[in-house]
Amino acid sequence: MKHTYDEEASTRSDALLKITSLFFIGILILAFTTNSVPTGTKEGERAPALNGAAYSGNGWSSFDFSAQFDTAWDGNVSEDWVMIEFMDTDCPYCVRSAELYGEASEIFNQNNPEWNGAHVDFFASATQLDIKGHDSSRDEIVAFRDKVTGEECGGSDCANRDGSAHNEVTYVDDLDQDNMDKWDIRGTPTYFLISPDGIIAWSSNGGTDVGDVNGDGDSNTFIDAIITQVTRDNGGA
Repeated sequence: MKHTYDEEASTRSDALLKITSLFFIGILILAFTTNSVPTGTKEGERAPALNGAAYSGNGWSSFDFSAQFDTAWDGNVSEDWVMIEFMDTDCPYCVRSAELYGEASEIFNQNNPEWNGAHVDFFASATQLDIKGHDSSRDEIVAFRDKVTGEECGGSDCANRDGSAHNEVTYVDDLDQDNMDKWDIRGTPTYFLISPDGIIAWSSNGGTDVGDVNGDGDSNTFIDAIITQVTRDNGGA
């Protein structure tokens, strides 16, 4: 039997095979290079963006929250973790917890010789809740952070709140509640501990109960989370 060879059809088949091969190679490359970690506010998810001007003691300025993280972090102790508090300067509990938050920012600090763990950067996203009497402003946020007089925080002068000035805490203006909505915050204060690669390691909002590891009588606080989760010089948390 005589077989007829169709050179044009063969050329088309070869071209189609090459295109198909390139397509599958592209899919494989995409699968291996695309970050599969979803963005969200649950433990194990990548922290959402945090927008707004920031204040660290020398005026308000824009900042890039994502710049805090290294997605290629290999678990070493030299890179910084992030603790963020979502708060309202008129929230009574936020006012009362200000002392502990400020103390923690100084304890879990690379300048503290008694702390053998990674440095923890402390942030506070300050909002204005839709509650009567919660009328805030940037001036009030500054007064709360620096603990200075002239503004009212939770019914009294901000200079009278518990604790000392938060010199190690960066405050972010969220008066429009944009960050609060993006992070699905239902009440203040709410805390998140984020590892150096931007992944949420612990959340006070339905997160893992880490217990009362520091023995202060309060279980599952942000202090307990830092002690149990943050990388230590001895090779573990």
